[in-house]
Amino acid sequence: MKLKKWNAVLGLGIVAALLCHAGTMVCSLLTGWYDPALCKGFAHAAVLLLVLHVLTTLCIFFFKHDGAGARYARQNARTWVQRATALLILIFIHMHTTAYAHMATGETLTRGASIFHGITESIYLLAVCTHTAVSFGKAFVTLGWISSSKAAKRLDAVAYTVCGIVAAAALFAVLRFFLGGLV
Repeated sequence: MKLKKWNAVLGLGIVAALLCHAGTMVCSLLTGWYDPALCKGFAHAAVLLLVLHVLTTLCIFFFKHDGAGARYARQNARTWVQRATALLILIFIHMHTTAYAHMATGETLTRGASIFHGITESIYLLAVCTHTAVSFGKAFVTLGWISSSKAAKRLDAVAYTVCGIVAAAALFAVLRFFLGGLV
């Protein structure tokens, strides 16, 4: 159980780092202001925590066999959403980290590259926000910070709302940045 609690703390740390990263990047994309140390610092913190979170999750899943049974997964749709979005995040994270490389070189993106980055960034952002929304309340339950189903439902509602707002703001900024000049 200690491993699951450690993983929950890592997950909450990632949420904090990502909210800071997303906030600075949304401001950056909408205003043109950019502080590389601030923007990249939050991203690097999130990646460090993400690596630890993934390794801990794999240990729990493969070595502890916690939640690995087909019956458990069938009974818990949120677990499937959590796992599917985690895979999407792992697949698209490289594309996310390279999507803005053209800014450092002064390169202009082609129409196709702009559309590609707009689509891949949208998938990545939606996966991150969905994963966070379905995982947030579970972390609090795992840590023993909430125990009633009523409190868990309220926390889930808050998490879904906040993640929805973050997703909408991030999608608006990303799509405006990559596709704004195309229309």
